Amino acid sequence: MLNQFKDNIAHIILTLFLILILSHFIFFLSLVKNFTSNNSAFNSIDSIVVLTGDKFRISKGMEILSNGTGERLLLSGVNKNIKLTNIQNQFPKYKKFFDCCVDIESISTNTFENSRETFLWLKKNKYNSVLVVSSDYHMPRTKLEFERFLNTENIYYQPVNSNNDVSSLGKIKKLFLEYVKYMRTYISLAVGLQ
Repeated sequence: MLNQFKDNIAHIILTLFLILILSHFIFFLSLVKNFTSNNSAFNSIDSIVVLTGDKFRISKGMEILSNGTGERLLLSGVNKNIKLTNIQNQFPKYKKFFDCCVDIESISTNTFENSRETFLWLKKNKYNSVLVVSSDYHMPRTKLEFERFLNTENIYYQPVNSNNDVSSLGKIKKLFLEYVKYMRTYISLAVGLQ
């Protein structure tokens, strides 16, 4: 009888834990879905950073730069084996911007390092504000990481829609993996790990 009671308690605790995780995952999905850019502030932005990874991020960053937002664009987290000319060849319509206004950094291998390298790039170039371009599912964690280093009043975000990029199962897997990374970052900040 006592063992059955312990089993029932264990099942109840496990069920409540799973409900908590599922509820918080749904909350995370709402953060992703409702993350919007502040387009009205684009005129006051003096720099852009694109976090490399998904294929549409660079294209969106170059489009924003070519529309007159920002003076320079940083491609953050570029693979060390890829040169600027390789990227430039992928986007021939933006050639004039690559020639004058695009920097790449290959030190970053994760979002924390992207935020740190962006901070250093902004400081070196004496920029006051930045528009961060990344995939929509990546934005909640990106925001947490960037706010470690930068004044929140000077950071703007442009999510890139990633819905057309993968299958439904691939999308769920990508979202759940990002959720785990988001929670790791959130917890590390909550307990004071910088």
